[in-house]
Amino acid sequence: MFASPNPMGHFSTPQMKMAGMTLQAVQMELERVKMMGCMVEQHLECLNKLLEPLAILQGVMGLRTWLQEVQCLLTMLKQRSFQGMPLMPRERQVLAWYSARWRELRGGPCDMSRPEAQIVSCAVNLFCCS
Repeated sequence: MFASPNPMGHFSTPQMKMAGMTLQAVQMELERVKMMGCMVEQHLECLNKLLEPLAILQGVMGLRTWLQEVQCLLTMLKQRSFQGMPLMPRERQVLAWYSARWRELRGGPCDMSRPEAQIVSCAVNLFCCS
């Protein structure tokens, strides 16, 4: 017996349709957050909402898209630190929490054990501790 109601990544048409609508809404929100600058907490919330619909619609390739968005956040954080604007304690706390949460999402369509996902996770941890 499968632990998931959708074994092997098979999703019903209504689930796919809902994931598509969710994906569009989250991508629009993410673009808005990017335009507003480096708002760490809002950016991380968008990334968190983005992972599941990408995994449903694109499978493993969805993780690649998601990792590119995480890399965009890391680039913004790096630029911010080079400009002499360190992370606030709340931002560090939120980064640490999301990093730990993403590591918990191992397995299934959100497999965070992939090497590139581990590299991103380590980079996020570096921003938390620096």
